[in-house]
Amino acid sequence: MIDVDLSISVSQLNNYIKNKLENDEALHYLIVKGEISNYKVAGNGAAYFSLSDDKSSVGCVMFSDYLKKVAWPIKNGDEVKAICSVSVYVPKGYYSLRVYQLEKKGLGQNLIELEELKKKLASEGLFDEARKRKINIYPNKVGIITALNSAAIKDIVYNLKRRYPPVEIYIFPSSVQGENAPKELLEAFIKSQNYDLDTLIIGRGGGASEDLSAFNDETLVRAVATSKCPVISAVGHEIDMTLIDLIADKRASTPTGAAEYATVDKRELEERMTNMLFDMEEAIKRKVSQSENDLKDLKESLNKSIINLINKNKELLEAKKRHLESLNPQAILSRGYTITYDKNGKVVNKDNIKPGEEIITISKDMKIRSIIEEIDKNGK
Repeated sequence: MIDVDLSISVSQLNNYIKNKLENDEALHYLIVKGEISNYKVAGNGAAYFSLSDDKSSVGCVMFSDYLKKVAWPIKNGDEVKAICSVSVYVPKGYYSLRVYQLEKKGLGQNLIELEELKKKLASEGLFDEARKRKINIYPNKVGIITALNSAAIKDIVYNLKRRYPPVEIYIFPSSVQGENAPKELLEAFIKSQNYDLDTLIIGRGGGASEDLSAFNDETLVRAVATSKCPVISAVGHEIDMTLIDLIADKRASTPTGAAEYATVDKRELEERMTNMLFDMEEAIKRKVSQSENDLKDLKESLNKSIINLINKNKELLEAKKRHLESLNPQAILSRGYTITYDKNGKVVNKDNIKPGEEIITISKDMKIRSIIEEIDKNGK
């Protein structure tokens, strides 16, 4: 019997499958061909239908924003190519295709060629996450490749300066759609590589798929893969994925988003600085408090040392005082002894006195003057 419960819930299983499928790059922006059936439009404007072939069928949803771009009336039986991504509906546990664009059968050869180029570049590892570099959000210099005087460049410049005023901005203008766009974009990119940039933004506003084709140019994509600095792409909107988006170090769905990825917000920086200053003040207060306590302890220790030294010196002084007092002639006299001096004030001995000289004898309480009559140097 197994003691540990290794089971998972149904919702955990469905969420796991959802994360696996929806994060698989191979299942993003597929081109799936089939026949439309069970077509209907819901009250929210979204179309629900199935794509089928002779062996299988898969459910599809196309939301109103994308449905409006279809130039022909969709009906059951239409044979189409759908640009779509795999999506999982967790509550019911089934997957479907989220459709972004429909092409009738016989059209969309450019999309097929684009898909083949995408697979070729992916096989070379050019889209690998390991190649992606980290964006320096405290940049000194940021370059921008886009159309001059466009809404995109205004958005990027405005938001760069709003978020991070110190940044220097270098603009490399280029057309972003049309026959000359791939060449001009490549020339702008090559020029940008002569500057010491922290980050390079390549972008434009949204548009139809054919308007974004310049950003799928193989020569341009391979050149951008060699960029000396990290690249942020901001081409079109969320569903308009180009090869430049895949090769870039970071992909933004809008030009404004690119500016946000490229810089730290000054408000966030100010908040971080405020927090840092607060932390520094608190650290200084703790250090001062600790120093005050250390100083107090040192003062007490010093006072104790001084008192001990004074007491020790007092004891030493008292000992010396007692020693000196023991050598004081007056102390000797107080014990009943006398001292005899000659007339010159020197203590007499057998060598400095002779008969007839005057001597002075001092005791504790009197002084006696005498004349020597006889000296017995043998002490008898």
